[in-house]
Amino acid sequence: MSIDVVVYGASGLVGGRACTELDAAGVTFALAGRDARALDRLGELFPAAGKRIASLDGVESLARAFAGARVVLNCAGPIAEIGEPVLVAALAAGAHYVDAGGDQAFLHAMYERHESTARRAGRACVQGCAVNGALGDLAAAWAAQHVCGVRDESDARTTREAPAPRLAEDKPLDELAVSYVFDELVLSPASQRAVFANLSARGLVWRRDRWDAVTPAAVRRRVNAGSALGGEREVVSFPGGDVLTLPRHVATRTAQTFVSTTRNTAATTALRLLARALPLVPRRASELLAPYKPADDEYARTRFAVIGQARRGFAAAQVAVTGADLYRTSAVIAAWVTRQLLVRTSGPLGMLAPGELFRPEPALRELAARADLAIEPSFG
Repeated sequence: MSIDVVVYGASGLVGGRACTELDAAGVTFALAGRDARALDRLGELFPAAGKRIASLDGVESLARAFAGARVVLNCAGPIAEIGEPVLVAALAAGAHYVDAGGDQAFLHAMYERHESTARRAGRACVQGCAVNGALGDLAAAWAAQHVCGVRDESDARTTREAPAPRLAEDKPLDELAVSYVFDELVLSPASQRAVFANLSARGLVWRRDRWDAVTPAAVRRRVNAGSALGGEREVVSFPGGDVLTLPRHVATRTAQTFVSTTRNTAATTALRLLARALPLVPRRASELLAPYKPADDEYARTRFAVIGQARRGFAAAQVAVTGADLYRTSAVIAAWVTRQLLVRTSGPLGMLAPGELFRPEPALRELAARADLAIEPSFG
């Protein structure tokens, strides 16, 4: 039976919120996941939605659960542990694929392993459709357009109808940087595990047409996050997904991501020291840490700024996106990308960065309107 969307991980933190967004937009969808009882409870909120139990035992069982779907939206996590079989099964079922995970190592592996498969299948796979991912990719790409003197046509569609040339190919930028700044950051248990794992592993930065391995928090700089988030803040390097996505559609000599989780400078220093020490801790010991499970209403406390910066010579530009509630915003982004894939009739195929599929400025403005975000370009 044909259906618009199957939401895998529907009963999770982002999944349930994404279902709300799809339902409000009139999209037909089915709830999918491993926990039948959780899906039954969620089904009471969405009585028109079908339910499909889908374990991770094999691609075949997942593909059966995704049968008839035009798009599979994967909201389950941790994405690094369960994402690949869901992506493979979506392609096997003939569906486009969207996920809300921003894990750098996972992004890198999926681009390497499944680019040709997605292209041969004639499908689009868009990963990292969340605050940590799509917002940074689009913000930095818009800033890069300004530095290069490129402006999207006012009557052009938000979703690209054909692959776009790589920006600045003839004269690469000197630097692209994306900084994620948070106040009162509240993370889900899955996110806590993912952050801890990323701190204990070497990440990637883009330097001179290749990815180099670096230790998290090895580099620090200062960015202006706006008065609401304390003005100028120190941020430290971390392995963000934008390092993988941005060089796909913007030529640049360097690309790196940064984060600040607190205004407390002592805590920032402690984070840098922790990042240096964690690789020495046995992995089995780190897996014994018990994550804290916040109450559902605590997530709305988080405020964030995503700051995309581009520089070439003496020309520089910045686009800052600010908002609140990390998980609700990520759900809005993931649901919006899913809806764009449903209505498009042509466009780029394969493993795609957000900036390869969407024009940065109109995409950010549409997302801002739907997710109550504020956008502040440095160039007016």
